[in-house]
Amino acid sequence: MSLENNNVAIQSAQLTHLLAVSARTVFASCLLAIVLVVMQGDEIPRQILLGWLWIMLAVSATRILVTRFHAKHHTDDPHEIRRRLTMFRSGLILSSMIWGAVGLLMIRYGQLEQQLFVSYLIAGLSAGSIVSYSIDRISAMTYIAFAVLPTLLGFAVLGHSISVPMAIAGIVYVIFSIFSIQSFYRNLLESVLLRQQATEREEEIKRLAFYDALTNLPNRRLLMDRLHHALVLSRRSGKRGALLFLDLDHFKMLNDTLGHDMGDLLLKQVAERLKLSVRESDTVARLGGDEFVVMLEDLNEEQLAATKQVEHITSQMIARLNAPYQLNQFEYISTPSIGIAMFGDHGESHEDLLKHADIAMYQAKKAGRNTIRMFDFKMRDTLHLEREH
Repeated sequence: MSLENNNVAIQSAQLTHLLAVSARTVFASCLLAIVLVVMQGDEIPRQILLGWLWIMLAVSATRILVTRFHAKHHTDDPHEIRRRLTMFRSGLILSSMIWGAVGLLMIRYGQLEQQLFVSYLIAGLSAGSIVSYSIDRISAMTYIAFAVLPTLLGFAVLGHSISVPMAIAGIVYVIFSIFSIQSFYRNLLESVLLRQQATEREEEIKRLAFYDALTNLPNRRLLMDRLHHALVLSRRSGKRGALLFLDLDHFKMLNDTLGHDMGDLLLKQVAERLKLSVRESDTVARLGGDEFVVMLEDLNEEQLAATKQVEHITSQMIARLNAPYQLNQFEYISTPSIGIAMFGDHGESHEDLLKHADIAMYQAKKAGRNTIRMFDFKMRDTLHLEREH
């Protein structure tokens, strides 16, 4: 996994986790803010305390709305993920600064009991932030910095016999918290990377099982599965479909004269041109060697109209595949032979359709190559007679 993929995976996991815990942490913060106002309303001037509470609730409501929007509108775009992380961190910093401010207010206006009460609340919130936000060191550490350090600074400046030891104890608490955040972060990071690597291994196994390694097209296994479903849908909807069996003319000669590397390069370019020749709903697969299969779905319900659609697509395909190929320093002309089998008309099973499209392709070869043949059952009988003789 590349460094860039690592960073994207980590940031995506961070954002997902932070959004998941945001609602309950904001709720806890608002609940404690209300408790603080009720319990300490007589110590701080009411207009200051109520103003602080309304700011806290407004910031919290905004954070909840933004969190819900981001959770509802998932994104995999790295730039958007980074932007959302920045927004979350900004909201968290603002919230922690508001708590740091109330700590300073209480130190200025409150008695020792009230000061201890506020420091207890802030310590509890910061401990919760370590657990909730440690997947993102920036979030966890900035919360500690902006919520706890102003209160500790206020105790140190106050200079009372109890406040100075409290400030010292608080600094020890902050240092211990930083080490805890680092430890949690490393463990969570390893877990994220292990999950990402496991996901990538699963995707690679799936790709090797269902896709051709050279062209990245569906292989025979995936084609058969899609063809089976396409036949079921065709019978149910009445929409016709077609299977095209395509073979490159004189491909062996290319491999023998210019080498297999040139042959592989041609196959990759043919795969790209075939994908450009069909619709998104169609399937282009490689069976092996120079054999490709194209499955066309959702054709007209009328036989004649569906046949004309297939002929139009295949004629465009022939024209696109006849254009010169650039194989490194060589310009090469390649032509295809294409056999067609229509759903229902030329077989009800995927085995029969593939076999009949192959027979039609063989007849296209016999007709001089670089041409198209539609299967009919006389071809099968003729082939049997040729094999008998």
